Amino acid sequence: MSEKNAKNIDKKPNFKISLKLLIPYLLREWKLFGLGLFAMLLVSVAKLIDPLILAHVIDVSVPQADTADMLQYAFLFVGVVLLSGFLTWGQIVVLSRLGLRIITELKAKVFQHLMKVPVSFFDQRPVGDLIARVENDSERIRVLFSDLSVRLIGNILFFVGIVIVLSQRSAYMAWGFLIPIIVLSIAFGIFYRVVVRFYRRVREKYSEVTSNLTEYIQGMPVVQVFDRQQKIVEHIDVASGEKQKLETMVGFLEYGVQGFFLFVVNTALLGVVILLLSPKIIDGTFTIGTLIIFTQYIMRITWPLMQLLENFMQMQRSFVSMTRIQELLDLEVEEHHGRDNAIASFEHKIEFKNVWFAYEAEKWVLRDVSFELNKGAQLAFVGPSGSGKTTTINLICGFYAVQKGEILIDGVNINAVDMTKWRRKIGLILQDIYLFPGNVLENVRIYNDEISEQEVKAALDAVEAHKFTSAEQMNKELSERGKNISQGERQLLSFARAVVYNPELVIMDEATSSIDTVTEAKIQHSMDKLLSGKTALIVAHRLSSVLKADCIHYMEEGRIVASGTHSELLSKSEAYRHLVELQLLGSSGETANVKCKK
Repeated sequence: MSEKNAKNIDKKPNFKISLKLLIPYLLREWKLFGLGLFAMLLVSVAKLIDPLILAHVIDVSVPQADTADMLQYAFLFVGVVLLSGFLTWGQIVVLSRLGLRIITELKAKVFQHLMKVPVSFFDQRPVGDLIARVENDSERIRVLFSDLSVRLIGNILFFVGIVIVLSQRSAYMAWGFLIPIIVLSIAFGIFYRVVVRFYRRVREKYSEVTSNLTEYIQGMPVVQVFDRQQKIVEHIDVASGEKQKLETMVGFLEYGVQGFFLFVVNTALLGVVILLLSPKIIDGTFTIGTLIIFTQYIMRITWPLMQLLENFMQMQRSFVSMTRIQELLDLEVEEHHGRDNAIASFEHKIEFKNVWFAYEAEKWVLRDVSFELNKGAQLAFVGPSGSGKTTTINLICGFYAVQKGEILIDGVNINAVDMTKWRRKIGLILQDIYLFPGNVLENVRIYNDEISEQEVKAALDAVEAHKFTSAEQMNKELSERGKNISQGERQLLSFARAVVYNPELVIMDEATSSIDTVTEAKIQHSMDKLLSGKTALIVAHRLSSVLKADCIHYMEEGRIVASGTHSELLSKSEAYRHLVELQLLGSSGETANVKCKK
């Protein structure tokens, strides 16, 4: 992972980062947001009006025994309540639509950005963590967009409206109402500074649990065959228990403070108002209707204030989620165009010149590796696991950048080449086959509609995957990672991909190691057709795949220790000869006599 990507991930929640993500969507969807806000404003006004209607009935209609006036205001009261209900429904519909529209766009943006992030990043991050960020954190943001932000603003407007109405009735009582609320709000702000640091820890624990579940479910055959179910359950229980403890503590703090706030506002403050207003009502300074207004507003302000507290808590959680999402959007993307935007020409050769590479600082996987791969030649790498064979392939594909030395394509440094165009020249066949959601047809052409069904059928025939060449079989839906077909059949499909894309450079990384001997025999002679007229780089444990290579490099501990054809290595490399004896039991096989240049 690059230093920039390492710094971008796992930041602390940041309000500026949250605004950076929030504002562009609000500006783009300002009509829906404004409509929801306007509806909330009208709902707040309606909630302010009906206590005034009750006060009028008690202070005017009842003393004057004016039945007509009482009925008029009663109908007005009902109308206000119905209008408030209708506006609330409309607000929910509008904001739900807003939230769904924004979160769908946001998820698409995050996924598109992840498509441009270097492979090295995915090597360092658990799949479950990325899933949790894209899905669960996005849903938290959807709540913020859909109704949280507007409810927060609406509750603030309602609170301000109450203060204005009460001030018109009695500035003295309005301040007596406002000051305790301000003091409590400041105290709650201090509480936030204490509790907010726990929110990210909860999100991180959620990601950890999700990541573990993803890995264990994918590896369920291994878990079951070794009878480790109980151990896995215990491991998940430990992670879940830590998450539960954190959430319990946060919930205790949240609802404890909310309960205290509810008591102060809904009970203590109401008692104070009644205590202060009762003498004024007796001496005629205030009316009973004024008392009704104060008590109704206090009762009604309780839930908006509670919602404000809950809104602030949810906003803090949403800010944590937005920070985690923004971290993904801030990841450094791969420079596909290269420093000089050089044309990806491959007419002569690929050359490694004194290449050193390490995934971690100074832990060298490749050590001073040099070789040439001429256009049209077949080059093979063999050697023990961990010797650097697959790393060599990763560097040629541009998945990583070397720390020392250079890789040249027709004399041009690979870092200066347009990587998108370069990779289009490569057909990559891996041991670990990736099959995607969809049918056989789409998996062979990898969703490229420019490749016809006839071309796919021809490619399947070329690798002798005749089972899949019928229209019915090509439209057969594959299960996750193709588990409803055999390992050999999955490998044949990966061979067909390389054929149908007609690459200039075919790279095979242990491509036949998981195929049974019968299946291998079926495709060995078709490989000649696949590799005809193409440059090939083959990594293999099975020597039967590399016997015809123009040159074989034997690697150990990140170095090329011997090079030559099969027959040459048999005579000069004891390590290679031992490998042959282990696999072929002394049979030499057909060899190539073309010299190679190291």
